Amino acid sequence: MQKRDILIVGQGLAGSLLALELEKRKKNVMIIDNNPSVSSSKVAAGLYNPITGRKMAKTWLADELFPNLSKSYQDLEKKIRAKFNFSKTIYRPFNNVEEQNDWSLRTTELGHTSYIKLTVNYPTGIDQLIDPLGGFFINYFGMIDVPKLISEGKKYFKIKDMYTEQSVLLETLEVGEAHVKLGSFEADMIIFCEGPLAENNPLWSDLKFKLVKGEILDVSCLLKMNHVISKGIFMLPFKDYMRVGYTYDKENQNDEPTETGKLELLNRLSKLYKGKVKILKHRAGLRPAIFDRKPFIGFHDKYKNVTIFNGFGSKGVSLIPYFAMNLADHICFGKKMYSEVNPVR
Repeated sequence: MQKRDILIVGQGLAGSLLALELEKRKKNVMIIDNNPSVSSSKVAAGLYNPITGRKMAKTWLADELFPNLSKSYQDLEKKIRAKFNFSKTIYRPFNNVEEQNDWSLRTTELGHTSYIKLTVNYPTGIDQLIDPLGGFFINYFGMIDVPKLISEGKKYFKIKDMYTEQSVLLETLEVGEAHVKLGSFEADMIIFCEGPLAENNPLWSDLKFKLVKGEILDVSCLLKMNHVISKGIFMLPFKDYMRVGYTYDKENQNDEPTETGKLELLNRLSKLYKGKVKILKHRAGLRPAIFDRKPFIGFHDKYKNVTIFNGFGSKGVSLIPYFAMNLADHICFGKKMYSEVNPVR
């Protein structure tokens, strides 16, 4: 029986960043991962953006999250010796004249001032981009190549003897007052970072997960720009092609791309781009979302050494670094956790 301080189930973005924070605090961690085919991290666009949604509101905890977010990822790049953090400028075209006219006032009223880099009330002049009313550019925006972070993180964890790839058989889990056992491992605590697989974990059957399917297209087109465009969908310049997403499908709980999703993305794209596109790749994935759009972070109501770190949804890239530090500080130093993310709220 191999003994560790903490077992982490799942090596997606959540499990990876939490493991690194616990390692930083001198905890002996083992990640147990079954390399699932259904993974939100493997198809994530990886965008972090402080102003989102149709109402252009500041995302939850924006003032705490974003000033240090890029540096957190830069530090992580140095640690695992990989490049996956890319600073970008996001451009959000105005939807209508009313929105254009009200924007300056709303920027001040909603506390957006520090997040707005530039506002223009005229087309940007980007060839074939449809933006007749102009729009605004946002600070503190960027992109994480999540699949690369995970793959390079796995190499780091293997070198550090922190990773094993094997099936996670929950029926073999033994939970005692001061220890847990899973397979050939024994530890003081186990933390589940399973992403969408948590919906089938009997330990968390009382939690209200809501899986959302998202589809993404990689397309070849003539639009040449360095900005990310966000208006109903995102258009992300990525290597030598454009990545376009998302859809939000609450009905089809699988990771198979659909004709309906493809047509929806192409229809939205046609409202932003005049030219022709060639589809290079079409992918889909499931991500765990929560009824109040806040993650589940904390301890099982019966087993105090069984923990969950899940439910970050489409904002995982911005939320996970902050809450990984928060949970690690709570486990190691007793720091208070946010009551808003308690799984039994």
